[in-house]
Amino acid sequence: MEIIFVRHGQGVHNTNIPDRLNTVNPHLTERGRQQVTALKSEFAFHEDDVFIVSPTIRTIETVNIMSSDLNSPHKYVSPLVGPRMFPMPSNPEAFASKCDLNYPLCEITKDHSDFIVLEEDNQQLWNLGVNTLKESEFIPLGWSLINWLKKLAAKRVFIVAHDGTITNYRILLGESGLTRSDFLGEAGWYKMNI
Repeated sequence: MEIIFVRHGQGVHNTNIPDRLNTVNPHLTERGRQQVTALKSEFAFHEDDVFIVSPTIRTIETVNIMSSDLNSPHKYVSPLVGPRMFPMPSNPEAFASKCDLNYPLCEITKDHSDFIVLEEDNQQLWNLGVNTLKESEFIPLGWSLINWLKKLAAKRVFIVAHDGTITNYRILLGESGLTRSDFLGEAGWYKMNI
């Protein structure tokens, strides 16, 4: 199975607006939509592809653009790929930004019913996300998602998430020595085989 991690396109919170990281539920900018549209020439998306998306507006918009030419895309939303800090600070709560809050589950099911919701029964995970979890708490959750993906037996899975989240999953899957300099740029991607 190929897992292709994709960082969302430029969001409003990635621009120079004042207090940008405290923007709640930021959308993609026009530039971000163009960046994501360019991914269509990078990948030949097809009906068998699986898309797992973070519960944020900018990642949902990213997947909707990526899969817009498909008749019935396999789209899932999961807090397990929601925003996650990297590296974890000693006091994560002091650094959590409003732009990294999960979009509420009730809003996702109402406004984005074409996505299948994973972990729907875990309200704590939906409310708090994985952003500030200790590594010892994140690792079993991350492996539960990877093991679920393996059972799907899909050839390609696109995980559309955030720079810190992607880096944490790359480490979980065996990479070492990663730093913030390994973060993907806007609409950047990284492929792994598992």
